[in-house]
Amino acid sequence: MRPARLAMLLAGGLALAPGMGLAADPATGDDTPLARLVAAYTPVRTLTASFTQETRFAGFPTPRTYGGRLDLSRPDRIRWDYTEGSGQQVYVAGRILTVYAPEHAQAIVSELNSASDSNVPVQLLADVTRLEDTYRAATGSEPGSIVLTPLRRVPGAPERVTLWLDPDTSLIVRVLLAVPGGSTSDIRFSDVHVNVAIDPARFVFDPPKGTHVIRAADLMPHPPGGKSP
Repeated sequence: MRPARLAMLLAGGLALAPGMGLAADPATGDDTPLARLVAAYTPVRTLTASFTQETRFAGFPTPRTYGGRLDLSRPDRIRWDYTEGSGQQVYVAGRILTVYAPEHAQAIVSELNSASDSNVPVQLLADVTRLEDTYRAATGSEPGSIVLTPLRRVPGAPERVTLWLDPDTSLIVRVLLAVPGGSTSDIRFSDVHVNVAIDPARFVFDPPKGTHVIRAADLMPHPPGGKSP
């Protein structure tokens, strides 16, 4: 699983819950992990965090490790910077996804859509209060954990996402992704800060001179004698 793809899958996971304070749903008194997650996320407008990521590919004994930084501005601006294990940068601006590989002086720009494995976390980011419109959520076997199972299968997307919340703040401190075929990715977050000032320019991809920018739509086969849909 490529770091860029994992970055998008994880972006939604972290965007779900970071916030401040441990609280039950004031309307229902519900104190389940899911209710605390929603209450913690509600006031969040911006977020920064460091992350480490260990990916195990089915059939390979040695995992791959990555690390870097995440910046988030609700409702739809995300940037992942890989600083360990990869040099990629991943940007989301609305429905536009840009993956920049500086070592290859190349950027691929695509649009998120219902067929994209990146669409699931974007749905989560849009409104955590509607989480159960997309996932079946259940309290996990470990304290403070939530197991999410998609209501609808999306090719390439995780078949299960497990979240662990900080017992004091309800911030997500760990995400475990299980994808079809048996591969997993285990992500830990640290130095999480919410509602801090983030320069909007960080979410804008400005290709360095010499960067080859590729539109994913141009790589798709076009109908003979016509334009691509």
